[in-house]
Amino acid sequence: MCDLLGLSFNIPVTAKISLDVFQQRGEMNPDGWGVAFYHDGRIQVIKEPEPAVDSRLFDFIEQYPQSQTFITHVRRSTRGARSYLNTHPFYRLLSSGFNKREYTFAHNGTLLQQEKLKLKQFSPVGETDSEHAFCFILDAISKRGIDEWKSVDFRFIEHLLREINDGQNTLNCIFSDGEHLFCYSDENDHNNGLRFVRQTHPFGRVELVSSEEELGRIDIHSDSTKTPQTGYIISTKILTKELWTEFENGELIVFKNGEIVYPAERV
Repeated sequence: MCDLLGLSFNIPVTAKISLDVFQQRGEMNPDGWGVAFYHDGRIQVIKEPEPAVDSRLFDFIEQYPQSQTFITHVRRSTRGARSYLNTHPFYRLLSSGFNKREYTFAHNGTLLQQEKLKLKQFSPVGETDSEHAFCFILDAISKRGIDEWKSVDFRFIEHLLREINDGQNTLNCIFSDGEHLFCYSDENDHNNGLRFVRQTHPFGRVELVSSEEELGRIDIHSDSTKTPQTGYIISTKILTKELWTEFENGELIVFKNGEIVYPAERV
């Protein structure tokens, strides 16, 4: 079963992500791994179609990025062969007027009715149902002409994701435009959906545990001593001994600068 991990913070942080948990799951999710983050407003995606547990590149990326936003994925394929093009996260440039945003997307689930999602402007370069869904979402954002996200736009995307999630389709997904982190939890609680936990300064070491078993850690640091530092970790699994908050089925939560900006009842 694929696993998702997202981070959203109010300032760029160095997240030394010792994802032993993801590498261990690489044995159960052997078809690839990927990390996406934003540096100086531009997207960086590092991924490979190999088990994370065997990857030296994965060991390197654990210590490299500094960003406000991270998306990490390990893959067990249900559609598409093991290849770079089929490995998450996927990414595209979307232009709307004078506004250009780089989107990245990772998905946990299977779309058994993807033929209902008709594509126009964007097309997959790989074979996965996940990338097909990503292109469908980008088509909708482009058609709507969203320049600055507002609550009405977030509601629009939430309804769109529920439309994709309809019927036999399963959908947990995390995606970003470099400013917002969109996190959607499957309406039927596929793979137990998503959950999140808040982090405040001093971050220090976040131990990743499951059933009292140590799985890894995230060492979160920043160079700022003036700005109050806060953020969220979002995951398909409970990863720490802290109290995690579960998403509602079919719920979209949007994070920006380490805070929840949608829906209003979560703010």
